[in-house]
Amino acid sequence: MTIRKVKSGWQVDIQPGGRGGRRIRKTFKTKAEARRFEAWAEHQAATDADWNPKRPDNRRLSDLVDAWYNLHGSQLRDGQRRYRKLHQVCERMGNPVARKLTAKDFTLYRSLRLQDGVTANTVNHEHAYLRSLFNELQRMGEWDDGNPIAGIRQIKLREQELAFLDLDQIRRLLETLQESRNKDVEKVTRLALATGARWSEAEKLTAERLHRDRVIYAETKSGRIRSVPIRPELSDYLKTRPTGRLYADCYAAFRGAVKRAGIQLPQGQMAHVLRHTFASHFMMNGGNLLTLQRILGHSDIRMTMRYAHLAPDHLEEARALNPIDWVGHKRQA
Repeated sequence: MTIRKVKSGWQVDIQPGGRGGRRIRKTFKTKAEARRFEAWAEHQAATDADWNPKRPDNRRLSDLVDAWYNLHGSQLRDGQRRYRKLHQVCERMGNPVARKLTAKDFTLYRSLRLQDGVTANTVNHEHAYLRSLFNELQRMGEWDDGNPIAGIRQIKLREQELAFLDLDQIRRLLETLQESRNKDVEKVTRLALATGARWSEAEKLTAERLHRDRVIYAETKSGRIRSVPIRPELSDYLKTRPTGRLYADCYAAFRGAVKRAGIQLPQGQMAHVLRHTFASHFMMNGGNLLTLQRILGHSDIRMTMRYAHLAPDHLEEARALNPIDWVGHKRQA
């Protein structure tokens, strides 16, 4: 198909986008005009997306996970963990062609996960990781077919009361830890109880960040450095060597000590019970909520507000300003 002579002049009959593309037929009085139009149409086809549509992106979901990790995920502190989780999601979903994934597909996957006994919190994390993957690839120009799960709302979770140890439980735990073969576990426990650190932060502390009057946490979940004051005598007890990491991994020894001490904890709260214990006693002893936020390193005050109800004067006005008491006062008067 090209230029040919017809009764009314010279006809251009072309498919600028190639076979299967849009066909153009147009007649001109002269052959020169026809040639100029042919050249113009072919140029437009090469530069205009409407005339030169992209081939459909048939990459599978796992291919997008690999692209995300190579371009972005490898730079995240938890990138490898997310990468593994995302590939597990791909496998469970049958690794579909990514552009064919729909919101209905994901909600069905989510329902099946919940039926299998997976917690709503875990499913919400998978949802967040997958949504972030599509968003990030779009921002980098690596994906043009939208985010299929952008409009899906996460499962609303019931607020769970955070377990903490009372003073008697703390004493029993420390006494049990003194009998442990692991010589580091008691030190890590005392450090976490004194500073509100996450277990991993306390366990991986180095001598260079342990000072006579404070501890500096640098490898934190938020990536922010924070400093927490401690007593000099505690610092002396905690320092086991002049340089390098102070303690070996000892979480298994801690878990065993909790069990031997007869302390029952809600499922999933073992790892953070010392952090919750610090925060709870801090507020019960009259601590300030904003100060607690800085100590714990929370970027969002709503995380710290979970401990607000433990303050001695929390909602104290309810006792003095409720209507039943005022009715009683008037009756007595």
